[in-house]
Amino acid sequence: MLRLAATLALLLSAACSRSPPGAGSTGAPPPGVPPAVSGPLAAHVSAVTTLRREPSDAARVPGQGRKDVPNQLAVLQRGEKVTVIEAREEWAKVRSSDDQEGWLRRAAVLEGDGIAEATVVAPADVFDRPDLLAANARRKIEPGTLLLIVKTRPPFAEVNVSSGASVWVLAERLATGEKEVSVAKLAEKARWLARNGKPDEAKQILALARQHFPGIPLVELLAAELGEASAAAVVVPANATAPER
Repeated sequence: MLRLAATLALLLSAACSRSPPGAGSTGAPPPGVPPAVSGPLAAHVSAVTTLRREPSDAARVPGQGRKDVPNQLAVLQRGEKVTVIEAREEWAKVRSSDDQEGWLRRAAVLEGDGIAEATVVAPADVFDRPDLLAANARRKIEPGTLLLIVKTRPPFAEVNVSSGASVWVLAERLATGEKEVSVAKLAEKARWLARNGKPDEAKQILALARQHFPGIPLVELLAAELGEASAAAVVVPANATAPER
């Protein structure tokens, strides 16, 4: 009995000497490191990025038979939906909308099931915090910008504008209609093409927007950005006759 009592006393002493759960650590990752992902997680691409075979910036990687193959699988645009199936500190393995699996820089992925899409149809004021006194007079969100709503705190909404830090806007300024958001997505790609020296491809995206979303004012705002005449200005009535000579 004495030996058993002594053993129990030693066990109790060892248990008491251990740090309680969470002591000295919050259980959260270090600052700047994204939280771990357990199980598939819905996400949005927050900036144009490359889907890669391997989590590496190398242009080529070993393929089957050790023959080098291009590391790039595709270029994903801001706003595309993906599923995160594995995550590391800097990289995330994702499944794209066509079921292709590859790796993205994790900084270009906005993770979360509750993220909603929106845009604005007129310049919107930006706030550094959800408070009217935190208005940022040097910045506005331009019409047709694709926004990803992270959370709401009425009357404000926190939105991701690009891969940088999120900002706050008045929720009443957001347009969440399917057509307006669709035009904003096309506008994001058209602007990216124009910035990368592909104006003809950008205008093809504009033509697609005009075809599928006629009457949406954001389409003609995009046309003006790309230096295209308004569609209304070039419409010729069906009964028009040629001018007399």
